[in-house]
Amino acid sequence: MALKIGELLIKAKLINEHQLAKALEEQRANGGRIGEHLVALDYVTEEDILDCLSQQYGVPSINLRHFDIDEGIIRLIPADVARKYQFIPVSKTGATLTVAMTDPSNVFAMDDIKFMTGYKVEVVLASEMKLEEARAHLMG
Repeated sequence: MALKIGELLIKAKLINEHQLAKALEEQRANGGRIGEHLVALDYVTEEDILDCLSQQYGVPSINLRHFDIDEGIIRLIPADVARKYQFIPVSKTGATLTVAMTDPSNVFAMDDIKFMTGYKVEVVLASEMKLEEARAHLMG
């Protein structure tokens, strides 16, 4: 059974129980994701969360702000599909397409991407905020 992000961050000693309780309180009052509240409260950084999730999923993480994506790769995937599955294609090597996703456990997305492109799909983890920024900038 996968641990929740709050439990992962406590296990990694990045937050304590009190901080998690405060963030959960904020989440109940305002909605949204627990990670967003932990970052907004300055308890952790987006990178801290990505590192924990990267370890949990066993996939590398990527900071899309530091990555130059070729427009030809972007055109391999329709923008509505990328939005639906919260991913963006980032590189292609031979018959392998690397995509940055917020949820690397989404096998339906990977199957659809593989079917649509004919490429083997490799996944890297990206923060939701940076993924949205990159997709808005590159895919419109």
